[in-house]
Amino acid sequence: MGKILLKFFLIILLIITTGILALSYFGLETNRFDNIIKNKTNKINKNVQLDFNKTKIYLNIKELNLIIKLQNPKILIKKNEIKLTKFDLFLSIKSFYSSDFLIEKTIIGFEKNNIKDITKVTRIFIPRIINKKLNRIFSKGIVEGEIIIPFKTNGILSNDYEFKGKVIKSTIYFGKDFEIKNLTSEINYSGKNKDKGITVKVEKGNLFDLDLDDSTINLKLSKNYKKIKSELYTKGSLNFTKIKKIASLFKINVDKYNNIDGIINLKTNINFNLNNSFKVENLNYLMEGNLEKLEINTKENKNIKKYLPKYNPKLSFKDTIIKITQSKPNQSATLKGFVKLGDEFDSFSISENFNYNTKTFNIKGNAELTSSIIEIPSLNYKKNNKKKSEIIFNIKSILDKKHILKNLTFLENKTKIFLSNVELNKFLKVEDFSKINIKTFLNDIKNNDFIAEKNNIIKTYGKVFDAQPLLQSLYKKNSKKIFSKDFKSKIKINFDKTLTGIGDDVSNFAMIADINKGSFNKLNLKGNFSENEIVELSIYQINENKKTFHLISDRARPFIKHFNFIKGFEGGKLEYVSIREKAMDTTNLLITNFKVSKVPALAKLLTLASLQGIADTLSGEGIRFDSFEMKSNSNKNILNIEEALATGPAVSILLDGYVDKGKTVSLRGTLVPATKLNSIIASIPVVGNILVGKKSGEGVIGVSFKIKGPPNDIKTNVNPIKTLTPRFILRALEKVKNKKKTK
Repeated sequence: MGKILLKFFLIILLIITTGILALSYFGLETNRFDNIIKNKTNKINKNVQLDFNKTKIYLNIKELNLIIKLQNPKILIKKNEIKLTKFDLFLSIKSFYSSDFLIEKTIIGFEKNNIKDITKVTRIFIPRIINKKLNRIFSKGIVEGEIIIPFKTNGILSNDYEFKGKVIKSTIYFGKDFEIKNLTSEINYSGKNKDKGITVKVEKGNLFDLDLDDSTINLKLSKNYKKIKSELYTKGSLNFTKIKKIASLFKINVDKYNNIDGIINLKTNINFNLNNSFKVENLNYLMEGNLEKLEINTKENKNIKKYLPKYNPKLSFKDTIIKITQSKPNQSATLKGFVKLGDEFDSFSISENFNYNTKTFNIKGNAELTSSIIEIPSLNYKKNNKKKSEIIFNIKSILDKKHILKNLTFLENKTKIFLSNVELNKFLKVEDFSKINIKTFLNDIKNNDFIAEKNNIIKTYGKVFDAQPLLQSLYKKNSKKIFSKDFKSKIKINFDKTLTGIGDDVSNFAMIADINKGSFNKLNLKGNFSENEIVELSIYQINENKKTFHLISDRARPFIKHFNFIKGFEGGKLEYVSIREKAMDTTNLLITNFKVSKVPALAKLLTLASLQGIADTLSGEGIRFDSFEMKSNSNKNILNIEEALATGPAVSILLDGYVDKGKTVSLRGTLVPATKLNSIIASIPVVGNILVGKKSGEGVIGVSFKIKGPPNDIKTNVNPIKTLTPRFILRALEKVKNKKKTK
């Protein structure tokens, strides 16, 4: 009996097991739920109609519920048909034998539907505001996948829906000029994990024609904004149009550039919010990767050109590793690679940090400058191309206020330039400094070796100082000032040797001075050419708007050398007095007992005046002059020569006129051979006999001349004259009298 019962139960168990397996794998076709399903669908949304041929019921052993699979399902929304691969309803087992229709969840599968059509379906289940934003963001494309829609125990839709799918050749719109195109990616969303948002894993796609393959985008939607997190892999070419679009999105100003293009391979993590007006908020990003090639056309900078004469505003980078991090209030960047400032590439490394609150930059780095020609005019230093060199710097810059060179070191062979804590205002004028150490070489000969330190006063001392740049700027009122108007200090200078560039070097160079409001208001300078030859310079402030400048030198040549129109100058003593005011400078220059051998303008004038003998002397051993005196005044770029008189044994010249610097030269005057001048003076009653005795002149006694035109194309005209102007005679007599008095 027991065996019979056992067999019976085994048969029953086998039947049940077979039925369960059959129901699990093959299902049971039924129409019991057809009307219920259609009615339920219509109740959810009157514009939605669910159509299918028949239903099959499967047993879901894993979740212990029933699955109703609709055969050949489709959804009609206002006569628009949505293709479905499946429409599965998960019901409690109780629903199979009761009148209740307890749906636990629904899974809807899509197959290559237009993404716009899908949003028509999702609006049934997804809150309207979210679905509306999805419809706007996903502007076009094909989508396939499935939506899992859970229900609460009371039959109400739950918000814990899920979406798993794939978008093919779609466009995601995040605002004007900001679209991800040709996007093929997987999209996942789970209502159970709302904090994770919508995740897009990119298989293919591009942003501004940059490949986005393998990128990830996460989108979280809320009522007031869209929160976007992305890990973008961008590879491809960039042009200025694309960059301006990206820059405008992130509020980056690129107006200082004329053009940017290149090839990049970057990984960028960008996190930001988009408000309902599609404006970027709370931006932070991390960008790192490689700039295979990048060319930036900057606007020409005169300050850079001054020190790098071959500097090309078109900067070229290659094989440069870049890392940029931005998270307000800070932005940091590091670049390491190769840059071309001239003809070839040099290595460089820069790290930069910017604080938005204080508007402060901190920049550190180093760069090779081997391929660059470098000139530092104030030190008379020049480095030729191919000479190995390096610059190391640490700079703090407060936007539109000041720049602080914490440390700056330039190295080239034996040359070393070191600056410490040099503060510059926004116009690059010095406001303060701690220490400057200079050692430079010109043609492998040391021309600068000194130190400047500032504590209570500025102390400058050293073995040698190249004064040629100082001499070149000595007569220039408009030369650029080094110090700012706020700079004030006493200064003491001692150099063992000061170079002038022509052998007239100064030893025991000493200077004491006061600097106030960025300029010298008191200065005393002394030095020795030899034991008996000195140079002295003094500056005194007369009042707030006027100061005197007085230079005396037993050798004139160092100060004349820098006038390009005079060559072959020898001998002479010089005295220069200038009263400098805001509106005008008044000056008097006197040079005595000198000789010149190469003055192109004078040579041409003598030749045109048919004074070939004197012209030959000029080009040979040179013409000697007893004195040259010039009275002038200047206002801005105009130099007015009130009177210039040169007298000598061979020739005398009197002239006046003006020079508009860089534009026009306009001079006129009288030239007289010395023998004729002597005869004129001798013919003057009483005075002539006393000075030179009785002599008579004959023939042409002089010429008048005009010199006019732009500096590179000056025209010279001469006209013979029989008589001299009274002014010429009076000035000649005055000179002769003064000469007699000094004997």
